Amino acid sequence: MTQAQSFVIINDDGAAVRAQMNAIFAALRSTSSGEVAPTATAPGMLWLDTSTTPPTLMLRDLADAAFEPLLDGGEY
Repeated sequence: MTQAQSFVIINDDGAAVRAQMNAIFAALRSTSSGEVAPTATAPGMLWLDTSTTPPTLMLRDLADAAFEPLLDGGEY
């Protein structure tokens, strides 16, 4: 369960930039999974809400105002 504080990489020394990039890649790999919504959002962003059973894949709306359920992990 990884969420990035921001998807903006600030100008810094090599190790700090690499750490920022690794945090962003980890969030992307895990679909920003977690029990609470990520703070850094954008329209169309995916988030795996692990507070539900089964976990629910959420999609950020075009107004960047809320996450809407997309898939609930159940059987289809």
